[in-house]
Amino acid sequence: MTVNGSFKSTRTIRSKNLLYTDPQLSIRTSADGSVRLIGQIDLTNGDAIAGALNKAWTKAGAQAVDVAELKFIDLYGLRALAVLSDSPVGHPIQLDNVRPALRKLLLMLDWPAFTMA
Repeated sequence: MTVNGSFKSTRTIRSKNLLYTDPQLSIRTSADGSVRLIGQIDLTNGDAIAGALNKAWTKAGAQAVDVAELKFIDLYGLRALAVLSDSPVGHPIQLDNVRPALRKLLLMLDWPAFTMA
């Protein structure tokens, strides 16, 4: 669903490195350590995604997540991402290009694990 135009990613991913993929989701990384989520996160893949991001983020780099192409995320998926803000990141995870429905949910939850650009 697109509201008020397109939610195309504005982050330039210079390196097309594939960090993780399953039938529902792909995670691509860029040289600065940021990632782009493409697809859906739920109970079936939340732990695997958290594991992949945990490995990627134990290395130095920014921990920004571009969610422009994230079609669906449930509370389990949000929790899997939120846990990463404690370790290895140690600070809130910045979400870029947040769609209105997800922004509304995060504002209602008032979860300190995330900041939104």
